Amino acid sequence: MKVLVSPEFNEKLSALNSDNIQSLSKFIKSAESLDRNNLLIESSLGISLLSDDIYIAKLPSGRLFFTIGEDEDDYLLLMDVTAIESNDRGGKREFFTSSNPKTNESLNPKTNSTINPKLNSAINPKFNSSINPKLNSSINPKLNSAINPKFNSSINLKFNSSINPKFNSSINPRMNRALNPKMNRSYGGPYLYDTSLNQDSYLVKANNDVDLIYSTNIELLGFLVKANENVKIEFDLNNKFAGYLVRANEQVWLRYSASNEWVGLLV
Repeated sequence: MKVLVSPEFNEKLSALNSDNIQSLSKFIKSAESLDRNNLLIESSLGISLLSDDIYIAKLPSGRLFFTIGEDEDDYLLLMDVTAIESNDRGGKREFFTSSNPKTNESLNPKTNSTINPKLNSAINPKFNSSINPKLNSSINPKLNSAINPKFNSSINLKFNSSINPKFNSSINPRMNRALNPKMNRSYGGPYLYDTSLNQDSYLVKANNDVDLIYSTNIELLGFLVKANENVKIEFDLNNKFAGYLVRANEQVWLRYSASNEWVGLLV
């Protein structure tokens, strides 16, 4: 059979480890050499029917999703691949993402100087006052009540039930499996990382101005408030200013502490 690949599938290949890549290569070679019926009964591939015409095959630490169609001849379309990984920090799992700074050098500040605040002063608040809340009153929650949940009830979780996951199940990953990386292996983030690129937490969009921050154990840690197109202000659950994020490019935001220290990134 001819094997085709969807654009979404290509985006996720960077998240696969070497064992999964080898298993995927073996699967593709088998698909190209077998017809439809023989492929589906090949026990070594671990294929099962998921729903309707969608099939799933097991990888060493992931799952492969595909469908089989017919044009002039049968063809197989690789639709999606999910990785189930563990890192070396006591076996703590790092969730799948196709935008992984450990495997994509363009998202890694150590290999991409344009998103490294030590090398690019434009995204360093110690050199660029426009992105520093201490020097720019419009992004300082102590001076701008519109971005301070203590004074603006629309961005306060206690007063706005639509952005409070206790009252809005659609933004609660314990209630909405689609937003829970433990339940939905294809949830792609965005994720927060420390400066060593260890996955720290992830975001759930509450509305256009507020993002919720969840730990990898699905615990609510705090939230972000949009100050402008290039800055998001971080608050803890007591509405205390905890830091802020600065846009480095279309995919990457840099995370700073309340004292302007670079502490991580959002991808």
